[in-house]
Amino acid sequence: MPNCPRCQKPVYFAERVQSLGKDWHRPCLRCSNEQCKKTLAAGSHAEHESMPYCNQCYGAKFGPKGYGHGGSESHTFHGGKTA
Repeated sequence: MPNCPRCQKPVYFAERVQSLGKDWHRPCLRCSNEQCKKTLAAGSHAEHESMPYCNQCYGAKFGPKGYGHGGSESHTFHGGKTA
């Protein structure tokens, strides 16, 4: 039985959510940005260094920066939260 990457406790079949090639507890599959921690659905998020991020936090932390990347889909951090 695999352990959850977030809490390291066993993941039973009935509570399993698969994402990033691992088994997670549903409440443990959340954004890795400590200011966000939004609960994520399997397959509808981004990954950086094997950790899940919501699409807004991923874009703000790891997305392109500079001229021409400031449209309605770009996000920046203000006090640790996306805006």
